[in-house]
Amino acid sequence: MNVEIFYMDDQEDLVAGLGEELRRQVYPGLAVKLQRLSSNQREVIAMGQRYVKLLQASIRPEKGFDLNLAAFEHFGYRFYIYVYYAFAYYAAKKIERLSGLLPAVAVRNRMMLVPSGLGRELEWAWNDQLSSPLIALEMGGAAEVDFRKREAAEQSLAQIGRRMRADLLQEMRAYASYRSLAAIDLATLAQDLDVDMGFAQHFLKTGAADWTFYRQLTCELDQRKIPLGRWTRVSLSIRNDSDVPLSGLIIKVAGPVEIRPTRLQADVPPRSTRKVPVALKPNESGEFPLEVVLALPDDRVFTDWLPIQHLWLECD
Repeated sequence: MNVEIFYMDDQEDLVAGLGEELRRQVYPGLAVKLQRLSSNQREVIAMGQRYVKLLQASIRPEKGFDLNLAAFEHFGYRFYIYVYYAFAYYAAKKIERLSGLLPAVAVRNRMMLVPSGLGRELEWAWNDQLSSPLIALEMGGAAEVDFRKREAAEQSLAQIGRRMRADLLQEMRAYASYRSLAAIDLATLAQDLDVDMGFAQHFLKTGAADWTFYRQLTCELDQRKIPLGRWTRVSLSIRNDSDVPLSGLIIKVAGPVEIRPTRLQADVPPRSTRKVPVALKPNESGEFPLEVVLALPDDRVFTDWLPIQHLWLECD
């Protein structure tokens, strides 16, 4: 997972602290690569090609813009961008002012922040009836920001943090949907999704429960004392105090007991309680807790990080 900050020499004050703020918004171990525009021809061309590729992917496809790079020597090498327009034969526009292109921030091979006004600059002829040619940040594109205004820049970085967490949540759910839960390990998941394992761990530890409704779910048994070594029918009550309707809620029970049925699921409407009949056969005497985890089918991958509820049993 890579973070790149593109900037020129005279913009160091504009990008100062952006990396630290991104680490605070995403996760502390985030690696940030500073891409300063040098005077070396090869480095300038490589940086320009990288920038153009990222920016091109952030433009709405229906606009038909095609970006190309050119480099020139002017007290050291610089680059500029040609924008070709599909609507007119040989229609092109040259964007030469680098301060209109930089600074810029890219995360996970996606351009996410560009200077304010760049969308207007990319258009052949701007008018107030047009909307930005850039895909919105929340849709996988880039946001325009005035990097001179620190508060606005930090708000945009916070938006990036929320976007990255939402994307990872969606990707993890999709990943788990076509794999056996037993076959999923965090290292392989992080590698397959191309994210830092540290980010995945940080996300799961800090967010799996806090960003969902699971803390508003409770459960209890209607019996606390049951006989040892015999099957006993009990009622497991699931209380949903959230406003979210729960369909196919998976109930995972662990402890020194046998349980039937082995697969438990229930539909629990908002602000209601659903009773689930189960049969328990304790294998040990004494007093011990059953560990219960509740998860929707899409959230199976988070089972090990969701809240655990303890229901105490006494057996003799």
